[in-house]
Amino acid sequence: MTIELTTREDLINTLHLAAELEHNLMCQYLFAAYTMKRSTDEGLSEVQLEKTRGWGGLMTLVARQEMEHMGLVLNLLSAIGGTPNFQRPNFPQRKEVYGKLGIKSELTRFSKDTIKRFQEFEAPHPAPGPDFCKTRGIASREDIRAQLLAPQVFTHSAAQASGATGGRQVLLSEIGFTSVQDLYMSLAWGFIIVTERIGEKNLFIGDFNAEMWGGPGTPYGEGSMDDLSQYGLDLIQVCDLHSAIEAIVEIVEQGEGVLAPPEYLEHTHYCIFTTMLSQMGGFDAARPVVRNPLTSMHPDITAPDEVNLITRPETREIAILFNHAYELMLLMMLFLYGSNKKTKAQTVALMNAIFFPLMTMFIRPLSEILTLLPAFKDKKGNAGPGFELSKDLLLLPQPEDTWSEFQKYFDILTWQFDNLWIYELRPADDKIVKRLHYMAENMRRLSDDWRANWKNVGRGE
Repeated sequence: MTIELTTREDLINTLHLAAELEHNLMCQYLFAAYTMKRSTDEGLSEVQLEKTRGWGGLMTLVARQEMEHMGLVLNLLSAIGGTPNFQRPNFPQRKEVYGKLGIKSELTRFSKDTIKRFQEFEAPHPAPGPDFCKTRGIASREDIRAQLLAPQVFTHSAAQASGATGGRQVLLSEIGFTSVQDLYMSLAWGFIIVTERIGEKNLFIGDFNAEMWGGPGTPYGEGSMDDLSQYGLDLIQVCDLHSAIEAIVEIVEQGEGVLAPPEYLEHTHYCIFTTMLSQMGGFDAARPVVRNPLTSMHPDITAPDEVNLITRPETREIAILFNHAYELMLLMMLFLYGSNKKTKAQTVALMNAIFFPLMTMFIRPLSEILTLLPAFKDKKGNAGPGFELSKDLLLLPQPEDTWSEFQKYFDILTWQFDNLWIYELRPADDKIVKRLHYMAENMRRLSDDWRANWKNVGRGE
């Protein structure tokens, strides 16, 4: 059963929800991956460590593909004249917040309970049988499209789905989609309906050149993402109904697997988590990280009793540093997707700054360091990355202010790295201290590079 989407506004509102969900799930998957043990010094045998590394690699793969799905959703939005959306509520959120979707938003360490929750996120609907991941009847992408484009049975109204009834924004808890799969199938059919009603030219009115697209497996020619082919991201450029459907097929194929050909099924998110669950047991592969470790209580949190506020001062300081690096990465992504006043060289350089070094050299290592540090002054339990967002953070600066806004973040991050309290509490040869000093040097170089070379960002040439 799908929900009928009949207007361009319905599609935009539902795509905003889809972007929020992809962002939400990506953070949860990354958090679980970052909590995993990394060596035999943490109580694992060689065999257990090898299993843990395998699970960690799969968790990172799924999180990276969620980032890819978010990119595809942003391309879909851009193609029909929508604005990019990187907003989401802070963790944790009650299950009821997302209505019938039933998504529990929280940050939990790698465990059977966590992977079971992830499996439910990605589960096909109706619920699959026990042999779903072993055999499927769909044999080709042509069959896949035929299934996707088959006549649909609709339920509810577009307004209930998208949150736009009579000019009033409906609460997320009123969302009628029953699963992530249902949301994307509704979007696919919605694109068909709206195209039939108003025509492709009137629906696909966006700036297609502003999209991020390409990658090693994308069969549509050279695109902006080809410069980042080492990250394995494949993004489709959306410019018409055919490419919109292709983008949605890719998302559902990789996630729930209902549109996946038999040879790919074991690589879908649902089957990865299903297989992982069958392999787990007998040892704890994760560090003793507490649920929802945050630096502060945010007003949009709906499950405040599930928050663990970090009270250890030196740990909280690093958690705040992580949040600032995460904020900068999102602001840069917002500019990347939300501004067409960029040259080709600026676009490529921005992408490189977002994926490397920000993600690789700062976001990931800071997360892993936090999962090694105590969260509290008076009880046991380690910290972790909270992926915290301030309410009005993700607002695109005026073009003439873009460079100075990014520079401000780089300078603040440089100062924070240089003045961490943990340097005074631990010896200079401590592994964590040495790693933080290395990141501090890299951040200083990055800040100096932007000051020297990025005065034209946002203004064009």
